[in-house]
Amino acid sequence: MSGAGSLVGDRAVVAAPMAGGPSTWQLAAAVTRAGGIGFLAAGMRPVDRLVQDVASTRGALEGTEHAVFGVNLFVPEPANTAVPGDRRAPGSPARRRRAESVRRYRSGLLAEARRLGVELPGPEVLDPDAMDGWEAKLEAAEAGAWPLVTFTFGLPAASVFDRLHAAGSVLGVTVTSAAEAVRALDHGADVLCVQGPEAGGHRSVHDPAATPGTTPLMTLLAEVRAAVGTGTARDVPLWAAGGIMDAAGVGGVLDAGATAAQCGTAFLLAQEAGTSPLQRTALERTASGTGFAHPDGSARTALTRAYSGRWARGLDNRFMREHTDAPAAYPEVNVLTGPLRQAATAAGDAESVSLWAGVGAAAVRAAPAAEIVRHLTP
Repeated sequence: MSGAGSLVGDRAVVAAPMAGGPSTWQLAAAVTRAGGIGFLAAGMRPVDRLVQDVASTRGALEGTEHAVFGVNLFVPEPANTAVPGDRRAPGSPARRRRAESVRRYRSGLLAEARRLGVELPGPEVLDPDAMDGWEAKLEAAEAGAWPLVTFTFGLPAASVFDRLHAAGSVLGVTVTSAAEAVRALDHGADVLCVQGPEAGGHRSVHDPAATPGTTPLMTLLAEVRAAVGTGTARDVPLWAAGGIMDAAGVGGVLDAGATAAQCGTAFLLAQEAGTSPLQRTALERTASGTGFAHPDGSARTALTRAYSGRWARGLDNRFMREHTDAPAAYPEVNVLTGPLRQAATAAGDAESVSLWAGVGAAAVRAAPAAEIVRHLTP
């Protein structure tokens, strides 16, 4: 674990990887230059563009002292050791039930498609075994000797950790329970991102069919610390994630034993972020109390599987409330709703598009990334 400690050092702020646009290489570089750890989000990113992002980030950080940034990979279901074999087997009863649940969900979305003037993908392209360029991304990480690589959406085989360790990478895993943390260390994780239920975006529950835990971040952090031990061979850097929006929040998790806070929502309005104009407007309205906010001014967020087939937290809108029957079927549901999300974004329809954000969204601020890092640093 000493390699992990020397790489991440004493940086208190990690910019959470946010797939789908917000995590640009410009944001990753700016956070790192400001003394944090920037991240690139590899999920749903073609490998050639990801390699370009890594090169651009490295170029922007040339000459920067302690220039640490990471790349986060989605673990596809066929590579996720937390999914039982019978659920992964083509043609199994579990797979047939899954396909039928996706078919029913697609039927329930036809009215949305007509309203937005789009066609929904047919069953023939909804592949539960889609790999998101997994092998190519692992090969790119090896060839490029990426210094820091983390996994979310599941737990790869120990052999994957062995491969990337041999290439010199420090490896992290996002966990949502003490049991997941122990298994991640058993497979070879060097860093654990402890994700509480307050976090925005997708929950990294390793078994995608499991119900996400509700243990608050501070309690979860204590449970993970107790499970993995401290001052022992299993001692490991812990990054705490979920609802952290200011220096007091960062200081709180550091005092509780985390080595850093991983913040995502706090960076959504950064000048360097690739957050869509529609989501920026929704977040600005939330911060001003004029939209997606409770009467007390706090952000109105909720968990949903409606957009992707995996549980995720976002600003609570009509689509989430009306489509509560989405099955646990990523990436099929994500592919299915893609045209709907694109059309809703183009139409400026914030009630129909995913607006991922954590419970602290009302405290989001528009500023350069360096200023946000300073605001977060105790």
